[in-house]
Amino acid sequence: MLITTTKFMKGIVGDDEILADGIPQIAFIGRSNVGKSSPY
Repeated sequence: MLITTTKFMKGIVGDDEILADGIPQIAFIGRSNVGKSSPY
């Protein structure tokens, strides 16, 4: 699969510990059984 487009949905800010390390957090959202966790 070749991803040709993306869409920015939402950004968050806060003081939660998970956000404090400076590493970007990414979430993949979609229907069940469509390959979100597929390595390809």
